[in-house]
Amino acid sequence: MIELDTSDLQLLCALREDCRLSLRDLGEKCSLSAPAVSARIRRLEQARVIRGYTVSLSDSAFALEVEALIYTKVRFDSIQAYLEYMKSALAVSACMKIADEYSYMAIASFRSISQLNNFVLYLEENFGQCRISIILKKEFINRVPLNFDKKN
Repeated sequence: MIELDTSDLQLLCALREDCRLSLRDLGEKCSLSAPAVSARIRRLEQARVIRGYTVSLSDSAFALEVEALIYTKVRFDSIQAYLEYMKSALAVSACMKIADEYSYMAIASFRSISQLNNFVLYLEENFGQCRISIILKKEFINRVPLNFDKKN
């Protein structure tokens, strides 16, 4: 495991907020020079602390106005088929196995409540009972937790 110092943690926080910042801008946020930032990023990438960079697409660009958490009690004999279906479903942005009465939770976006309803009906017919929560507002998303406590 790599030892992270305060500058590493400041750099990771800045990247978490905006991974497109220039080396100079990152350096200003972390009180480091651009070459020092570059060296730290390279070291963090090689240690697999930074595993990659991603693009976050806007739901509104695709007119997806309804986003939901979909909990499913997947029948044991249908788990593999469920996972394959969820990976292939363009509406699904995430799918997680959870420790709950429901075995999986997915995040999916749709153009309308009707599309969401049709999607859930398909899941229930083929994989198991569902429960839905509509997302009203995203306060923040895609944020990796960081631990500043050296003990943990």
